[in-house]
Amino acid sequence: MSKKKKKEKVEINWKTAYDLWQERKNIKRLETKTPIDELIGGGIEEGEVVEFYGEFGVGKSQISFTLATRVAGELGEDVVFIDCESTFKPERIIEIAKARGLDPEKTLQKIHLIQPISADEQMEAIDQIPKNIKPKLIVVDGVTTLFRAEYIGRENLAERQGLLRQFLKKLLTYVRTNKIYGVVTNQVYGNPESSPFLPLELRELAVGGHSLYHAIDNRIFIRKAQHGTRIARLVDSSRYPPAERPFVITEKGIESKQEE
Repeated sequence: MSKKKKKEKVEINWKTAYDLWQERKNIKRLETKTPIDELIGGGIEEGEVVEFYGEFGVGKSQISFTLATRVAGELGEDVVFIDCESTFKPERIIEIAKARGLDPEKTLQKIHLIQPISADEQMEAIDQIPKNIKPKLIVVDGVTTLFRAEYIGRENLAERQGLLRQFLKKLLTYVRTNKIYGVVTNQVYGNPESSPFLPLELRELAVGGHSLYHAIDNRIFIRKAQHGTRIARLVDSSRYPPAERPFVITEKGIESKQEE
């Protein structure tokens, strides 16, 4: 009868709240250069993951493309882009880069793309980031799409949610360990228990349920408004109050809405 292997002692690193406060004074942020930054303290923090969710065509991918272009083109840093919906368009990156006065080819060379065709491939994507790539931003565009497509029906819900939690844990661990920026985009579904009198963000919920809600630092709902304007509303955050800000989509990607 084999003896049970003795568990190795885990070293715990203690610090005071004051120590953490001092560390946080040096945290860098990735700005969108739009009023979205005002919702989350000035931009996306190093070591955190922000979710942008909303209906198809509302501009979630445009936010991702803009941030990827800024990091790759302006900062000259690597970007890992996990395109789960196969909607990545290098031509759009070129357009944004040119409009911002950046070198399109150098920008594209800094964006490392994977387009998983199955949930299994998505699960492996973070583990298989090449060692020579040191991303400053990781984007998962359509984070729930492949899980939702493969695990259909209530009988598969528990397995789907379990795998989604595993993937999100990998993502959060990678982002926090490497002190980089994390962005995920997500689709919505109609809340069957909602009333037509409720705000849109309560009638249209992000796919993924509580598995996603508890794993994301800041969750931002995107909706369309008049005259091509989009509204970003911070729906859930452990630090910032709910609020909303407008932005527009142009050849430069996402921008502040010009005052008329």
